Amino acid sequence: MARHITSILLSLLLSSSVLNAQEEQISGKELLNRSIAFHDPSGQWQRIKMDLVLDQEMPDGSVRPSHVIIDNQKGAFELSFVKDSHLFTWKVDGRDSTESFMDYRIITDSVRVDTLQLSPDRARRWRNYYSYLYGLPMKLTDQGTNIDPLVQNTTFDGEPVLAMKVTYDRSVGSDTWYFYFNPDTYALTGYRFFHNEAENDGEYILIEGLEIQNGMRIPMHRAWYTNKENRWLGTDRFVSLKLSRN
Repeated sequence: MARHITSILLSLLLSSSVLNAQEEQISGKELLNRSIAFHDPSGQWQRIKMDLVLDQEMPDGSVRPSHVIIDNQKGAFELSFVKDSHLFTWKVDGRDSTESFMDYRIITDSVRVDTLQLSPDRARRWRNYYSYLYGLPMKLTDQGTNIDPLVQNTTFDGEPVLAMKVTYDRSVGSDTWYFYFNPDTYALTGYRFFHNEAENDGEYILIEGLEIQNGMRIPMHRAWYTNKENRWLGTDRFVSLKLSRN
């Protein structure tokens, strides 16, 4: 009887070892696919309109409310926030045309446009920034994204994670990114980037919470820190989120 029980336990241990070995051999693209299946199981991201209100908490104690609209169906984007008692707005439409406003007015003086960062390039950078961060992990399937096939078992913020390295074609970007996923659910738990990894520059971002709407699981609050000094840079907190399909 004891020999039989020992055989069963040995078999279970061997099975567990095989499963762990298989898990360690998961490829980067398979990990990404599993994470997308968790966050966007119905593949809705490309058709979603996201209406998001954020509180951006700063190290000096100030809070800047921001309103972000990402309309993937139309390819449109809008960002508004208050700074120095003025309301700034940037818009990009599906044709990549831009409009920028201060207090609902278009600024025509070129010097003020540059000083206030109301240029067309700035509008497009805001669009790319928010669409990327709030479209993760789905945005990691965009053209020019290079997924490292090797997945690492490591820790992030004191928790075990699966880590995936991402680089980009030169025409897209030069930073090196690492994305961290829960090893059980494949939920995105955070990420970091380096301009020069050898110098440990760049930043890392901790994710807290999930907002579940229309079958999608959108990462909520994001806290930003420097890689080198571990210094807190700010936190973006959800105030409200509305997802709709066009």
